[in-house]
Amino acid sequence: MSEVARIQEIERAGPIYGPRRAPSADQANAPKTPASAAAMAAQDAAARQDGMGPLIADLRQALGGRPLPPAARAAAAQVMMQLSPMGPDVSARDVEKALTGSGLLLEAKLAAEPQTSPVGVDLKASLLILRQALAAGLPKDSVRTPGKPTAQRPPPPYRGGPTTAQRPAASNLGSDVEIPAVMRQLADETDAALARTELLQIASMPSPHDLVEAGEVTRWVFEAPVATPQGAAMTQFEIRREGKGDSPDREQGATWRTRFALDIAPLGPVEAHLTLAHGHLGVALWAQTMEGAERLRSHVAILNARLVAARLPADVSVFHGTPAAPPPAAGRLVDQTL
Repeated sequence: MSEVARIQEIERAGPIYGPRRAPSADQANAPKTPASAAAMAAQDAAARQDGMGPLIADLRQALGGRPLPPAARAAAAQVMMQLSPMGPDVSARDVEKALTGSGLLLEAKLAAEPQTSPVGVDLKASLLILRQALAAGLPKDSVRTPGKPTAQRPPPPYRGGPTTAQRPAASNLGSDVEIPAVMRQLADETDAALARTELLQIASMPSPHDLVEAGEVTRWVFEAPVATPQGAAMTQFEIRREGKGDSPDREQGATWRTRFALDIAPLGPVEAHLTLAHGHLGVALWAQTMEGAERLRSHVAILNARLVAARLPADVSVFHGTPAAPPPAAGRLVDQTL
């Protein structure tokens, strides 16, 4: 079996502890449209989702000397290799790499390039291989461990929702934890990370309201793990393209909007909103701490100089606090694990 076929089979198998939803003999309850199928999948994923930070912290701890089975160790190493470095020279190419490797486009890549393995370059593919390797080492009577309380998990992502940063997590794998318990905890965390990836994919799907509200809309919602001295921080992005112009170069008439959120020391939680339209860039930065806001303000001149050098006129503003939350959309998913 090719690696691509293997990934597709693992994804079809669903979560480790049984199918996403028990099959129903009543065809009237089966989803009749792609939208209703996506809503059903979102409900199931919301009950299981969690950020990837705890998984990465525990993988690092487990790889530091635990005698994991060879397949699980190799799969874990593949996941850890996909952390993006945090540095002063992050470029548009780095963001593009984070988008294409986030897992958001995995199924499209498998369809377009069925002979090319995405393992090692696509985070969702690597998580699927890791889930299979961990599941193979679990007893057949294993059951899912109780998830963390809702307040300790990042909120589920949804279309048009706020971007949420996730600060680096610490591992809670003690040195005295037996290997079977380590495997089960890693399996639960991998399944939760995959459920969140599914929610990000669903949040990126087009909405019937997009065409009415903003013309032709393309939306990508994804997360990228960023390596910091404190551990792996999860940065969440939303990139939107709204409308197209009538000129021969139709991209000139498009408006691009990018939002992202990250939480790293010493800035603390930061959100950024960027709008590019007609060759002009608007940048708004929010820092939740006063120290973070002052640090950002002290670098505004440097940012403006780099934008001028790139021939991109811009207005840069820094605020202390958080941006106004978007109004809740009707029918947004509800976490049923309360």
